[in-house]
Amino acid sequence: METHVNTTQLLRFGPLKGANANVRLTGPCTDTAEFWLILQDGMITDAKATSDGCKNSIRACCTVADLVVGKSEKDARNLTVQDVLKVLGEYPESSIHCIELALNTMRATLDDGHARHSSAFDELEQLPKPLPRTEEAQTIMVMSGKGGVGKSTVAVNLAVSLASFGYRVGLIDVDLHGPSIPTMLNLHDVQVLSDGQGKMQPVVLGDLFGLQVISLGFLLEHDDDPVIWRGPLKHSLIGQFLNDVDWQDVDFLIVDCPPGTGDEPLSVVQQNKHKGKALLVTTPQDVATADVSRSINFCKQLELPIVGIVENMSGFECPYCHRNTPIFKTGGGKNLADEYSIPFLGSIPIESAVGISTDAGLPIVQRAPESASARGYRSASIAVVKNLTLTRSES
Repeated sequence: METHVNTTQLLRFGPLKGANANVRLTGPCTDTAEFWLILQDGMITDAKATSDGCKNSIRACCTVADLVVGKSEKDARNLTVQDVLKVLGEYPESSIHCIELALNTMRATLDDGHARHSSAFDELEQLPKPLPRTEEAQTIMVMSGKGGVGKSTVAVNLAVSLASFGYRVGLIDVDLHGPSIPTMLNLHDVQVLSDGQGKMQPVVLGDLFGLQVISLGFLLEHDDDPVIWRGPLKHSLIGQFLNDVDWQDVDFLIVDCPPGTGDEPLSVVQQNKHKGKALLVTTPQDVATADVSRSINFCKQLELPIVGIVENMSGFECPYCHRNTPIFKTGGGKNLADEYSIPFLGSIPIESAVGISTDAGLPIVQRAPESASARGYRSASIAVVKNLTLTRSES
């Protein structure tokens, strides 16, 4: 019996950039199905799907995705197994459950779209009205005292969250020896262009709210090329990224710094023409908070204001019962913020969905906006805006 996936169905194989609804479900056979939809005015304008199961599962998911494109949400919800079988033709009866999983996942994705819309509206209500803007971009250096605390993940999701609120945002990757932003945003084989007057053009991501991005990773011939540079070369490139990129009237420049207090963060402070502030990322353990203390003292010595501290990896969020289980000690970030009288921006849990999103090149705030991690990132982003607004009103 024919079970191969045809060309038409493969065109519906995800992920789908720009999707505003996304759900991943596991069926009783342990196969998983994942759908991405673009919803607009009650219609499904585009859809893609994936499955980690057998060919029949992939066929079912991709066929359902193909069927719903151009349909109203109501008509999509009313699709039946028989409707799908008419398109599939010959199909083993033992795999009917794959079609049921595909349909259930598609309907759950429609529900996710409505939940996102409601959640986004509630969160935007927390922001100051009108959105506070300044003549100069606000530069936020995302820093950490040590590696492995999820600093780049925080930087990417902070940038996308701020862009989703309606701000114009630029994201600069100055982690020169380990640029990870291209991977996190699925920007492989991207080349930076010049305007002919010495200005580099940032990569503009229309499906991520117009986020503008620049990274050394765009300048390397291969992803695994080593960067063997001393301080002066790094200092020069960071100056170019800050001052010689044609940023399009950005409100925020989010700078993903490497861990520690070395050449790169020092160069950002020294060469930044805009007002700069630091956002510090830690995990709950003592070894991480001790290293962040050094970053705090670095900021004090350079008179760099700190907008707040984020505690990442704050417990494990179970994907089934959604209970949070502390893996490390708890409260390290909050205690550190209290000790130094620095705003605490919130805690972000560990979730398997974050790793999956990173590998797929889709930030968790876009891929799974109702997840605990995504809510944490958006809450921290709102706190950043409020803190900056308060600071300006007091100055």
